Amino acid sequence: MEIPTGKHLKRCRKSLGLTQTELSQLSGIAQSVIAKVENESVDPRSSTLKKIVDALNRLQFPDQPHIVNDIMVEDLITLFADDTIQSAIDKMIDGNVSQLPVISSSGSPIGLVSESSLLTHGAQTMGSVRSVMQANAVVVNYDVSISEARELLTNEEALLVTKNGRLVGLVSRIDMVRALRDLRDISQ
Repeated sequence: MEIPTGKHLKRCRKSLGLTQTELSQLSGIAQSVIAKVENESVDPRSSTLKKIVDALNRLQFPDQPHIVNDIMVEDLITLFADDTIQSAIDKMIDGNVSQLPVISSSGSPIGLVSESSLLTHGAQTMGSVRSVMQANAVVVNYDVSISEARELLTNEEALLVTKNGRLVGLVSRIDMVRALRDLRDISQ
C-alpha cells in the first residue's frame, strides 16, 4: 500500500471540490493539521492520514461501504442478562439469527449469546443468559472502518456496534462477506 503524500491529498481534496475546513469536518482532523499535512511541513501519524483518506474515499466512492455503519444489521433481537437461556434459544430460532446481543437497561452492550456459546454450555436450557453469554464480546464504534472490522472478524463471530455507548447494530462474518460481494459488484 502506497502512503499518500500531502500534495496528493491536496489534489484529491480539490478535485472533490472540498475546502480544508470541509475536509476537517468530514475527517475529524483540525483544519490546521490538514494544512500542515498538505504542505508537507509535518510528518503525520498514520491514524491522522487514515482519517483524511477515509473521508476523501467516502466522498469519492459514495456507493461503497466504508464504515461498519454502512453494513451493520440494525434491526436487532436483543436479550437482557436475566432472560432465560430457553428464551434466548427461542429468539434465536424464531428470528433465524446466530447471535443475540445482551444489553443493559440503558441499552449498552454487555455481552453476546451465539450458537457457539450455547453449544459450549451443552444442552443447558435452565438458568439465565448471564451464564452462557460471552462477556468479552468485541464492541466497536459505528464509524470503525470496514478494513479494521474485517480484520477483527477473522477472530470473532460478530462485532457489537455502538454509537454514544448504546448498541445500534451488529456485524457478523456473513455481513462482511456480503459487503465484499457488493464491493465486487460495484467495481464490475
